[in-house]
Amino acid sequence: MARAGFCDSKPLLDLHKADERRALLRTLPSAFGPTDCWQPMEVSESKLVTVKREQEPRWVPVLPFLYTDRMLSAKMSNGIFMGFGDDTWTFSPGSLILAKDGFLEEPPLRLYPRTLPGLRGLQALVPSLLRHEVEIALEKLGLIWDRTFAWEMFLDMMRSQTLHTLPNAELPRHFTDATRAVLVDWLVQVHEMLHFQDETLYLAIHLLNRSLRLIKVTTTNLQLLGIVCLFLAAKKEESLLPEVSGLCYLMDHAYTKHQLLRMERKVLTGLKFHLSYCPPLHFLLLLASVARCSAQMVWMSRYLLELSLLEGQCVAFLPMHLAGAALCLARRALQEPQTPEGEAAWCLAFGIHAGSETVLLRIMQILSGAAARAHTRETCATFIKFSSRETMHVSRHPGLNSASALLAACT
Repeated sequence: MARAGFCDSKPLLDLHKADERRALLRTLPSAFGPTDCWQPMEVSESKLVTVKREQEPRWVPVLPFLYTDRMLSAKMSNGIFMGFGDDTWTFSPGSLILAKDGFLEEPPLRLYPRTLPGLRGLQALVPSLLRHEVEIALEKLGLIWDRTFAWEMFLDMMRSQTLHTLPNAELPRHFTDATRAVLVDWLVQVHEMLHFQDETLYLAIHLLNRSLRLIKVTTTNLQLLGIVCLFLAAKKEESLLPEVSGLCYLMDHAYTKHQLLRMERKVLTGLKFHLSYCPPLHFLLLLASVARCSAQMVWMSRYLLELSLLEGQCVAFLPMHLAGAALCLARRALQEPQTPEGEAAWCLAFGIHAGSETVLLRIMQILSGAAARAHTRETCATFIKFSSRETMHVSRHPGLNSASALLAACT
């Protein structure tokens, strides 16, 4: 098997020469037992459809994540859209040119009116545009091979995110959020050093969260549990795997190969071999593609989403809710100027979000607080990771410096 990263002499996350640069694979606290000594869009033009417009309605600004309640009344089951109507929308008099790729010709149309008299077809048109945009986004992201089944796959993503959810954020009595955050931070560094896919990290943390609640593990074996969850996630997502002996080396040989494989069997038995997971990263990239977000906003939202892995309070939220909150908070922090077409695309993107205002505001408050103190915490691997030139230095953006300002923007 490939020993990915074990012989790489390049220090992990050694991206800056700033004062806050720290040793990468730091020694875990003695409570963990063994320690580690490593130092390290283009949318094709589509046919335009002419529709008629009635007398201009009254518009009111609303929060971007409330468009679902304003625009759609599609049948829902457990917060998931299950079906939509036909593709008709009629205005009168006047006309408006609406492109099927989601962009609007002049005059611009805003998709969040207070009242829309006579627009009974609105419920049918917007879901149709959403479906078209979702299919294009899934194809651009490489998540599908054939657009014929794109919508069915999206519905499956929405359903599968509710599987194996945690009812609350409570940990077993002998664990704390602080010890869990230290372990997650260490796993982020190991994941970076081994050059694994981003999905591998999210799946590993998901397996860790479930294992902590379903399997009896002592604090002495907590690091072993973490590396086993990363190993199982790599078996699901990666084509090349590290050797078991290499994983033991990462833990300074505090555990043997036999202990690691025995813990692997224990985790698989405890989880009943249910290892599938639709990560919030997929929902984030999907929303960002539909909303026509800039590269900086995508990196900012990815940074905030990865910070949620360190926050114990976030484990009980659905992946779609975490993705939507990260994208909304990134938009607040960057304050990029918006065009009418961009606003329309943003409204359209959040038409597929089933989260309530209360849930999204709660997540945004958690993430804004985490971002404001990320550079001062001991668990700063994610902060260093997203402070590189490749990630557009988003973790150092001035908009993240003040938690109070972000919280005020959220409310």
